[in-house]
Amino acid sequence: MQNIQEQYFVLTLPLQAEAWQKDILEKRFEIHRQIYNALLQKALTRYRQMAQTRAYRNLKEALSRTEDQRERKKLFKERDCLIEKYQLRKYDICRDTTKYRQYFKDHTDSPIVQNLANEVWQAIDSLIHGHAEQVHFKQPGQMKSLAGKTNRSSIKLRGECLVWKGLEIPVRKKKNSQYEEQALSQEIRFCRIKKTMIRGKDRYLLDVILKGQIPLKKIQASASAERSNENVSLVYRDGNVGLDIGFRKLAVVTEDTAAVYDLPEKDRGLEKKKRILIQYMERSRRSMNPDNYFPDGRIRPGSSGWNYSRNYRKAKLAYREICRKQSALQKQEQYRLAKEIISYGNQFFVENLDFAKLGRRKPNGAYMSGTAPGEFLRILEYKLSQQEKQLQWILPFLVKASGFNHHTGTYQKMPLKKSWRIVDGQKVEKNLYSAFLLSNLAEDMQSFDLERCAERFPKFLEAQGEKLQSMAS
Repeated sequence: MQNIQEQYFVLTLPLQAEAWQKDILEKRFEIHRQIYNALLQKALTRYRQMAQTRAYRNLKEALSRTEDQRERKKLFKERDCLIEKYQLRKYDICRDTTKYRQYFKDHTDSPIVQNLANEVWQAIDSLIHGHAEQVHFKQPGQMKSLAGKTNRSSIKLRGECLVWKGLEIPVRKKKNSQYEEQALSQEIRFCRIKKTMIRGKDRYLLDVILKGQIPLKKIQASASAERSNENVSLVYRDGNVGLDIGFRKLAVVTEDTAAVYDLPEKDRGLEKKKRILIQYMERSRRSMNPDNYFPDGRIRPGSSGWNYSRNYRKAKLAYREICRKQSALQKQEQYRLAKEIISYGNQFFVENLDFAKLGRRKPNGAYMSGTAPGEFLRILEYKLSQQEKQLQWILPFLVKASGFNHHTGTYQKMPLKKSWRIVDGQKVEKNLYSAFLLSNLAEDMQSFDLERCAERFPKFLEAQGEKLQSMAS
């Protein structure tokens, strides 16, 4: 759990930039894109030189077959010496920024180029440690944000204006917004300029990263709860909360409450419009580039170039706008649902599932792309940390909540298609029962407290009955 000194939150304010100010911002984003690519090219060249040496290849092979920790420690030290020799440390890449910063001194400064150098170092470091197979340069228009390090220099907020290298751009605040007033009364860590496309035009936003706890808003019920006519209690309580998350639903169980929520999905009406635009763009692309396709419709490999019509470009902008709307609406619903969930208790338990791995199985990937359960858990964990609450990640292969029976103390693998199971002669909903077990974990976090499970099971049956009855009505 984060300490109060380490906690932070983000307040996003739109920038009211004039046309000439937007031109300068666009120029600066392009300059920093080129600086990033130049730094990455230098670092990548040095990495390739190091990777071709026999010493590095021998070290890599030795690390892959050695399990002894002392021997691995020696090998890591040797690798660090090679990294220092080929100037691939974070310090070395930051030193490369000096000449670019001096050349573009009217448009950049030290904190911003150091942040770019840090991104380059992370990319190269992921190559060295085997976490990535390749790195990518930023194409035109792909530089989406620039950030400083403090609010005393570089990009900073002064009063109601963004101040940076001769630019003073006013920010737009909501009238009589107590939330913004409370947020801006706290200490500012640093500021970040973001560029996003809204309705086909580039818009600039200012992210103000503030220290401390986020001001509390009045909690509103999510759209999923409103559709199901649920009367969710928004009174904050203490106690253990078990969460069982799937690809479409989230089961929540406390000592005396059971609830099932639909995970926020992408808007289906917008999804239909997306399909229509995709089909139109495919037809337009084929009609404008007939030489790039085989007679059977397959794309010819090594096509020299593609021509796009004006209507195709308009359709592409419309498609991007729909994707932006979908993402914004879904994220808004995810935050609203997270606010409801955190009112159930102060200790939350959920199995640490590998959604990336599960998404590779059919049809799980299609479900996950629409509901994003992993992203929802990330939002929930962030919201809990802001209120000094905890989300405990439980290893699924240790507890096996989906197949455990607290009455018999045994495990039984449950088919995925089966929604109900029999426990102690009672019919229980599988997901709710898994959440019930997670809310009654033992202190070692690797087993269940069977006495507490037996004691609270009658209350769980009562809460489950009330929940299922309300869903049926």
